[in-house]
Amino acid sequence: MTVYTLFLYIGIVALVLTFSLGLGLSKKREFVRTHLPLWFVQYFVGALLVFSGAVKVVDPLGTAYKMADYFTLLLPVLSFMKPFVVPFGLLMIVLEVVLGINLILGHGKKITTSLSFLMMLFFTFLTGYNYLTSYIPQDVSPFATEQWVAFNANNIRVSDCGCFGDFMKLLPIETFGKDIILTFMTIFLYIKTENLQYVIPERGKGRLISTSFWTVAITVASLFNFYFGLPWIDFRPFAEGRNIVIEREVCALDQPEILLTYTYKNKNTGEEVKVNNKQMSEETEKYSYLWKTKDADGKKIWATQNDKTEEEVLKKGCDSKVAEMDASKQHSFASQGYSFLVVADDLSKSSKEGFRKIAALSLAAEKQQGIPTHALYYYIEDADADGDYSDDLEAFRQELGTAFDFTQGDEKLVKTIIRSSPGLLLLHNGTIVKKWHHRQLPGSFEELAEAYIEESTVDLELELDIQDYMPESTHHAFFCSVAKLSKGDFGQKELDLVILDGNDALLRPLIDENTDLGVTERKLKVKLSKKPQLVPSNPNLKWVPNGILDQKGQAWEIVSIELK
Repeated sequence: MTVYTLFLYIGIVALVLTFSLGLGLSKKREFVRTHLPLWFVQYFVGALLVFSGAVKVVDPLGTAYKMADYFTLLLPVLSFMKPFVVPFGLLMIVLEVVLGINLILGHGKKITTSLSFLMMLFFTFLTGYNYLTSYIPQDVSPFATEQWVAFNANNIRVSDCGCFGDFMKLLPIETFGKDIILTFMTIFLYIKTENLQYVIPERGKGRLISTSFWTVAITVASLFNFYFGLPWIDFRPFAEGRNIVIEREVCALDQPEILLTYTYKNKNTGEEVKVNNKQMSEETEKYSYLWKTKDADGKKIWATQNDKTEEEVLKKGCDSKVAEMDASKQHSFASQGYSFLVVADDLSKSSKEGFRKIAALSLAAEKQQGIPTHALYYYIEDADADGDYSDDLEAFRQELGTAFDFTQGDEKLVKTIIRSSPGLLLLHNGTIVKKWHHRQLPGSFEELAEAYIEESTVDLELELDIQDYMPESTHHAFFCSVAKLSKGDFGQKELDLVILDGNDALLRPLIDENTDLGVTERKLKVKLSKKPQLVPSNPNLKWVPNGILDQKGQAWEIVSIELK
């Protein structure tokens, strides 16, 4: 969904409310025509505020993180606000929803329209200034206007406004434009406050009771979600049921398309020529004089004006946090079978009791079923201030009895995976089976295993002829033909089998230094289990890691493999 389709849906809701509540409750028919546009704006802004706040209620901590980004953007002006990002984020969520409901119901007319206008003015300032940073290099003060450059999206400090939580990502220009429109709408509502349509009469305490109820309800819901940190509806790429390994491969195929326009200036004449990277690639001979022409001293005549380089995004590509994981982080999700992933932000401030409980679960899982555990963290305090964190990390592990290894990751990646420090994820072949906040951990591994861990079953056996073998840096690809199967028809004669590097359980029977796995007459005996698994919709991706895709696009998990 885009912001334009969202506005369309909100507009439809506003029209329905205009002709139901607006006309249905109107007592002065002679004013209906003149008030219809006002009522439409009233319900449009109200519905949009309710929706915007509602998608953030499920993840209030995400809103707090976004507020921290904006306060960092405006440092040192708003530096005093950084310790208050959580209460401020909660306040913004409650204010949005309550103001939206009050607009729809027509409650607190003057104070509602005034607060709506002030809130939108504040957001417009933030998003406008953020968009303006596209002209300001990272190390340049906004007041040094003489050092501003041409538009460059890489200079923008906050790439996504968080206006709709993780439900929808907006470009900075879309965010700024949206806020300008809503600001003018709230000005219109403020001017026409007395003519807003209302549902509950002014007499009595009905309006006060309604406003109080919604304020308390939204506050309690936000605090509950903040305390436990796990959204009721998870819009993030690391939601339960998502296969991180597959999605990363899909993201790798969806690269952004960026048009860079360079400005070349002739040192002798002052003439300037603009040319983009597409023209340089397709018409190289035509523009080659810009970098080939030299003067009598052998120096280039044309020089690139770096401060005038322009960037235009033709295609956004995959902007998921999954794409930002490098190979050292992906291994945490790529283990064959079941595995645990522990995620923490700042280890120094993380719940020690939570880590102790996770350590006990991890130890029991390793002993009973051989389930491995990996940990991903962002920061640990350097107690000795010597720049070496290894001693601090080892001391942390010894104190809490954590036997698993820790890998350092990007701060935003860690905070995106789970809103808990620490948090625990149960994975199965790259698919996130379950996530736990450290306050909601199972009482024992037996309890966890009974609810979420299934025994592997063999549904099909294949005998494959190896046609070709290609070892890569991250995986091993086998191109095979089906020689024989245990039952039925697999539906295809040729298939690709990909085993991720590091998966010793499957690779050990295959990879032998004394065995040539090139184009040979060797065979593979593969046992498969058909289980629900996220299958890529991208037609360019014809395989799943540690599994096989059949002709119908169904994923089959490899239970065991044998080289014959």
